[in-house]
Amino acid sequence: MTQWLGGDVRAVEGLSEESLGELADALVSARKRQASALRSASDEALRQMPPVLRVTVSRILGR
Repeated sequence: MTQWLGGDVRAVEGLSEESLGELADALVSARKRQASALRSASDEALRQMPPVLRVTVSRILGR
């Protein structure tokens, strides 16, 4: 949980191991959905650029 909450782990100290597992699963799932949405948005933004710029920006983004 420390990787998700940083130093504010006290917020979940009272949770059971099962609840902590469910919370961790929910956080991982949310992170995956967020990454997918960000990827889709950046792909759409790239499609709006002129082709000459699109290639350069894609390289900068590592795509």
